[in-house]
Amino acid sequence: MQTIDQMTVENDPARVSVYGRLDITHDRDGLDNARALAALLNAVVARLEAESALPEHAQIAPRTHPMTNPFA
Repeated sequence: MQTIDQMTVENDPARVSVYGRLDITHDRDGLDNARALAALLNAVVARLEAESALPEHAQIAPRTHPMTNPFA
């Protein structure tokens, strides 16, 4: 797991999940955030491009867990 400001990036074998908030402001901090985001996405793209047998669509089941109904 990696964070850039308030944005979280989780990497597992089947997917890269990105969530949260990232402000790219017009200052040095914004430039740092933009560079970090660009580096991260460039690494993801490079990894995907290196896959010789990349499928058209990944067969991924949604991540869920059992939960009791709080209204029952």
